[in-house]
This record gives sequence, C-alpha cells and structure tokens, in this order.
Amino acid sequence: MLKNSQHSYGWLARALHWLSALAVIAALAFIEFKDFFPKGTPLRDAMKFGHFQAGLIVLLLVLPRLLWRLGNRVPEITPAPHKHSAVLAKLAHWVLYALMLALPLLGIAIVQGSGHELAFFGQPLPVLFTLDRDTAHDLKEVHETLGNVLLWLVIGHAAAAVWHHRFVKDNTLTRLTGPLR
Repeated sequence: MLKNSQHSYGWLARALHWLSALAVIAALAFIEFKDFFPKGTPLRDAMKFGHFQAGLIVLLLVLPRLLWRLGNRVPEITPAPHKHSAVLAKLAHWVLYALMLALPLLGIAIVQGSGHELAFFGQPLPVLFTLDRDTAHDLKEVHETLGNVLLWLVIGHAAAAVWHHRFVKDNTLTRLTGPLR
C-alpha cells in the first residue's frame, strides 16, 4: 500500500523514513569518526566527503518526506497515548524535520561560504552562498551545536520507539516496521 492507512504507514513513508534515518546516521558517524584520523590525511578527507554526501542525501530526502507527511494522515497509535506524550512526540518529530532541513543547508553555506566547491557525487552544485570567513566560522559553530542536538534527538527518538514497543506495548514502532516478534 502506497498511502498511509489508519493503523500503518504506507511503503513510501516507510522508505523515506528509513532512508532518511540511514543518511542521518551516516552523516553523524562520518563526522564523529573523522577525528580519529590526523588532519590532512586521505582517511580524514574521506570522512568529511562522506559527511557532506550523507548530508546532501538527507536534504534530498527531507523535502519529499515533508510533502508526503503534510499530505497524508498519520496512522493512529493504539492504544492512544496520553495527551502530553502525543504533543511531545509531535514536537520532537517537527524538530527532527527542521534539523534535517537546516543542517544540510547550513553545511552548504559553510562549505561554499568558505570558498570551496561542493559536489554531489561528482556533480558540482551551484553556488548558493557567499559569506565572509567570520560568518562561515560562526555558522560552523551553529551547525556543530545543532548536529549534537540532532544526535541526541535521534537517540531519544529510537529509544522512545523501543520503549513504546517493549514496555508500553502500543503500535508506535510497528506502524513503521510491520509486525515484530
């Protein structure tokens, strides 16, 4: 089923969710592992390249994902959560969307604003941003801070899904995965 139903996400929503999750995890992993390698080494450069590519994939996925989310019903959670839990979950989801949009755009601004070319798997991107070095540096600080917020929010998001599945015993997780044993 393409579209979401009353109790389950459709295959397109599931695909966009899991591909986004993989891209976000890859972007976070590449940038965290970068520091294991000395500056100027090919492996460190490869980690930065992987981070940039994963971030661009996140950006490419979040736009259709947002459009699909706005145009389709969200499957019900059964049994229904408490009102404050539902509001907190909705807020967390919209913050995740905002970060998946803002972080790649900030990344593009930082790279291009620092005078470097940015390519997506070999295809140069048009220059969208020109910034002075100080502004690019300040944006890098914001990007790193928001990246840490995203890291912890993703961990909390995954932990909440497991919590709901194992302890609350609702269908929060299975709406995106199908039946689990």
